[in-house]
Amino acid sequence: MGWENLRGQDAAVAALRRDLTSGRVAHAYVFHGPPGAGKGTAARLFAQALQCEAPEAERPCGACLPCRKVAGGVHPDVVTVRPEMDRSGKPKRSIGIDAVREQVLARAYLRPQEGRRQAFILDNSDEPVTVDAFSALLKTLEEPSPDTLLLLLTPNLQGLPATIVSRCRKVRFRALARADQRAVLASLQEAGRWEGEGMEPDEVISLTMGRLGLALEGGAEALARRREAALEFIEGLSAPPGKADEVQLLLLAGGQVAGGEASREAAVRFLEMLRGLLRDILILQAAPGAVEPWHADLEETLAGIGRRWGMNGLTEALDRVEAALHDVGVVNTNPALTLEALVFALRATVALNA
Repeated sequence: MGWENLRGQDAAVAALRRDLTSGRVAHAYVFHGPPGAGKGTAARLFAQALQCEAPEAERPCGACLPCRKVAGGVHPDVVTVRPEMDRSGKPKRSIGIDAVREQVLARAYLRPQEGRRQAFILDNSDEPVTVDAFSALLKTLEEPSPDTLLLLLTPNLQGLPATIVSRCRKVRFRALARADQRAVLASLQEAGRWEGEGMEPDEVISLTMGRLGLALEGGAEALARRREAALEFIEGLSAPPGKADEVQLLLLAGGQVAGGEASREAAVRFLEMLRGLLRDILILQAAPGAVEPWHADLEETLAGIGRRWGMNGLTEALDRVEAALHDVGVVNTNPALTLEALVFALRATVALNA
């Protein structure tokens, strides 16, 4: 895979290739943009190009030994920082200070083992980096080693401390158009990484809300079931005061979690689906026709819900779902209790604004 496979990001690719060919690679970058835009792919390609043995204009070639090692995740000088393990031996949902100390700071001032530079990739999207961990990175950013590169990936710059952002070169990634996403799915299918599962590309794009990697992780059928549950949940919340079956809503929300760490991941995915549906409802209310909703096949249903909730209700509901997502995914609150509290909070929001 080369730069040509990073679709819809011509400006970002041009900026990164310009840095590589000019020899003016910064000591730290922030790749920012919506999930599914290709930030992770770009980070791997950039790290690959730094190690590549091909002529400068052709990097990364994808064929030399260093390129193959980076692609396989075994190059000693390219590190994707992972969360530390909890007491049960399972990875935490956020990258904490211990992970940064062990995987970055302990090596940041050492010479590369095989390549030209060490590259450390921290993804603030799927595994949020804690404030303490960012604070620990400051010294490395303030006194950078010429042999070390930090690549920070985030869905938005506001999610990072200003002291971090100001010391990094910023590269923006845009949301992919549907045509580009269809092309990505076609290339994945051609490479044998995605089988289609009997679904049309547009259906998969809607279900994943542009995060096509989700179709590879859990299967599109699982996403379809999750969306059906999330839509049923929202429709249940929309019932007039006195007619909503709160017991059924609690059972529906509780059915998304089954205990253990898997329940936390399931709750996060369910809340992400709720957020996506509410985002589409808000768009259909605020600016119908201006932006294509992710769930275009549900447009009539979602528009009807939006008319009942009103703009204030939708905005407040979206804020509450975002807060619950942060609580479960970052603060590590109990998933079942968080979803239960969300049911009552959203019912109150809908009743107040209906």
